[in-house]
Amino acid sequence: MSNKELHFALEKKLCEMSFYDFFKKAWHIVEPSIPLSTNWHHKYLCDTLQKECERIIEGKNKTKDIIVNVPFRSTKSLLVTVMFPVWCWIKDPRLRFITASYSASLSIEHATRSRDIIFSDWFKERWGEVFVIKKDQNLKERYENTHLGVRRATSVGGTVTGQGGDFLIVDDPVSPQNAASNTERENANEWYRTTFYSRLNNPKTGVRIIIMQRIHENDLSGFLLDRETRLNYNHICIPATEDGNVKPKKLVQFYEDGYFWKERFGKEVLDDYKTALGTYGYAGQLMQTPTPIDSGMIKASWFKISKHKVEDATINFVIDPAYTANQKNDPSALLAYTYKDNVWQIVDCINVHKEFPELVRYIPQWVQKNGYTPQSRIFVEPKASGKSIVQTLIRETGLNIREDKPPTKDKVARVQDISATLESGRVSLLAGGWNETFLDQLSKFPSAKHDDMVDCLVMAINREIWSNKGSVVYFS
Repeated sequence: MSNKELHFALEKKLCEMSFYDFFKKAWHIVEPSIPLSTNWHHKYLCDTLQKECERIIEGKNKTKDIIVNVPFRSTKSLLVTVMFPVWCWIKDPRLRFITASYSASLSIEHATRSRDIIFSDWFKERWGEVFVIKKDQNLKERYENTHLGVRRATSVGGTVTGQGGDFLIVDDPVSPQNAASNTERENANEWYRTTFYSRLNNPKTGVRIIIMQRIHENDLSGFLLDRETRLNYNHICIPATEDGNVKPKKLVQFYEDGYFWKERFGKEVLDDYKTALGTYGYAGQLMQTPTPIDSGMIKASWFKISKHKVEDATINFVIDPAYTANQKNDPSALLAYTYKDNVWQIVDCINVHKEFPELVRYIPQWVQKNGYTPQSRIFVEPKASGKSIVQTLIRETGLNIREDKPPTKDKVARVQDISATLESGRVSLLAGGWNETFLDQLSKFPSAKHDDMVDCLVMAINREIWSNKGSVVYFS
């Protein structure tokens, strides 16, 4: 046997014996342009998953399902959802996998990248005799090998009736963008509990694996770990820095100067992420300990008070109209602001209780008082009364007024989307008698009786974000 043949045989044997070595050797197939950078958590996760695969092949009963919480950009999906099923098929091509992510397209992308490894010359030269993908069972969302092993990709909330697997893998069940949506989270949790959970071919041996960055205290990890079922899960928690929340505790020894991956997530990088994500996003996505976001979402201390208006900046307006002038009902809110150099200044914001005719007469007076110019824009939230206000003011005045985009998320989710912008200090208030009322309503959201000023603030910020992409940052 030549040296080349010997090297080939040794590499092949090493990859078969160690998922971690397979992960390193196969890297060039899935990321040909990115050099591999490894960290201790890669080997730990590889070893953990390898034990589960070998245990299932041997027919031994499992002890616990697995929950892994780890920061974004830590190679979690490539390792668990892309490479692991391929390596398992080398060991036993009869194994069956169902994988799910928050979107069907993402789940299919993971399955496609797994198949890319199988179809590569590198893989076929080494394990082409073990199995091949059946030509008549080769779809994007489902493919089968010649030993009846199956890989099925679906979305959280998708149909899996009639399907079963030895491994059920959930990879990021809710996107960071939808983290604050109670509906999205509750739907994901309920789908896992009532649909996905029961899809194991053999509940005694099969294993459920959830791998995700934390995005909310009641995300799928929080939902499961807060229930009586928590003892049924092996919880692996790897925050960006050592803060007492590392699980299992023995993993603390691998942190370097308090950082789980100092080379990639050192102080400067984490400081940048803290600014981009804000307190809530950073606590969840990096530290894996999402803080409650149902009270005190907006801090008064985030807003500087300015004595002077921003120079050479057009004043624009947003209006959240109410239906009636009844003092017991929500008032209308009117907000004036400037946006210059990626910074907002709120010039004025008021609540008024006025019937439709009076409100229509009041708006032109108020905007003129606050610096309306021909370059100004007035955006009105498209409620029933809002549409009428827009139509009437267009017909009866020369104001540049238009209907705003209708919201697609609930109020809490919309506020969380802009929280990093607020916390970064990029929104100031022009000093005025309205400041106290404005900050009081914001700081009490969402528990305050009225939140119309909050709606206006969200509209003002999103108005410019929609026009200037990149002000809100998410990571996956």
